[in-house]
Amino acid sequence: MKQAGHPWWQVAKTPRQGFILGGIWLLVALTHGLAAIGEPIGWRLVLGGLTALLGACYVVTALLLRQRQRSGQ
Repeated sequence: MKQAGHPWWQVAKTPRQGFILGGIWLLVALTHGLAAIGEPIGWRLVLGGLTALLGACYVVTALLLRQRQRSGQ
């Protein structure tokens, strides 16, 4: 039989990796958002939104992995 892989929603292998990468992506999103202040809606705001979404995915993965580890102990 084939070994079970990680769930489809998992973008990080460990909670620590998820928190670190999520924080970095959220910082990039904040930078894009601050740079877009005063400008009409443009590419910077779109990039900021997409990177914020990516960062949120990493943080949610980290939280779910941490919850899974604690329930297994």
